[in-house]
Amino acid sequence: MISADLHPQETQRIEELLRYEVLDTEDEKALDELTQLASAICGTSISLISLVDKDRQWFKSRVGIDAPETPREIAFCSHAILQDQVFEVPDALEDERFADNPLVLGGPDIRFYAGAPLVSTSGMPIGTLCVIDTVPKKLDEKQQLALNILAKQVISQLELRLHNRHLQRMQKDQQQIFAVMSHDLRSPFNGILGLSKMLYKKADTLNPERLAQMADGILEASLKVYQLLDEILQWSRNQLGAVQVEVKAMSLHPLIIETLDLMEESFALKKLNIKHSINEDIVAMADANLTKTIIRNLLANAVKYTPEQGHIYIETVSIDGKVQFIITDTGQGIPLEIKDELFCDCVASMCGTQGESGHGLGLSLCGDFARKQQGNLALDKDYVDGAKLILTLPSALKS
Repeated sequence: MISADLHPQETQRIEELLRYEVLDTEDEKALDELTQLASAICGTSISLISLVDKDRQWFKSRVGIDAPETPREIAFCSHAILQDQVFEVPDALEDERFADNPLVLGGPDIRFYAGAPLVSTSGMPIGTLCVIDTVPKKLDEKQQLALNILAKQVISQLELRLHNRHLQRMQKDQQQIFAVMSHDLRSPFNGILGLSKMLYKKADTLNPERLAQMADGILEASLKVYQLLDEILQWSRNQLGAVQVEVKAMSLHPLIIETLDLMEESFALKKLNIKHSINEDIVAMADANLTKTIIRNLLANAVKYTPEQGHIYIETVSIDGKVQFIITDTGQGIPLEIKDELFCDCVASMCGTQGESGHGLGLSLCGDFARKQQGNLALDKDYVDGAKLILTLPSALKS
């Protein structure tokens, strides 16, 4: 038996397979009908939609066989994905690559095999639509043409399936956005309106201390509204594909200082102690707008979850050809149950130390923005005195 070589672009091929989000999912009628049609047209007892994973071939749809998968090293389809057209084995017993293959010597007793590559929209073969029989056979030109056409229809169905899944996720996210807008925006706006009305009616009778308290309340509520509206705007642009990424060499120092200046009032309201160690010589490959959004969101979260007179520490370091922006706080930390999915989806957010509402958009957005720059956002799970988050970006300097 001769196992197939790996595809020349194996890493990209696997990434493309995973993009379809189809491995280990339930049977689906639209794909099963294509498999049945392939079997009928080619006159074979077995037909499969086979997806070639790292170490297995997994069957999304199957006719005439019960096994859900087989090892990749013995898979005929591992050979087929290396071809541009239908890969055909008229008699496996007479082919040195397959004569002693366990799938030939034992069940399902393969003698004939023909597989049309399932080529994704980016040109990567993720598997095959294959037909198999227990007797030698050869497809005619019309059968080969039909198998190729059906393979393209399989890809069309997988693309449609993925599109529908994305739409469902967007609908779910939109529902959450509407909930945020109706709940989280209403509270600070009510605070602003209430305090503004009181100032309008009673400004002449209030003492300076009370006036200062009300001004603080209006400022705090306004900052909440600004942060939330900014996150919703950024999220909406990202969902619509309107976020443009322009990565270039830049120091993170001015971005951090600009954000610290912008958030000065937020720090003052909670009397937080802000310290930073920012190396101006460290240069990252980054997009300025996306990186500022990440820095602002991470700082806003640190403020939200750190109690009055707490500490927030910011630093930048260069390590192993990467640049890291690290923000550490002495707040209440992040619950264990949401740590693993913190930057992937909109997750339920806790209230802050002064009852600040949470909407779960910021960190999800930050994780996506980091990935768009070939970077990564991570939580230091070993830090127990609050939260420690690390933004890693490629360094602009050759090591």
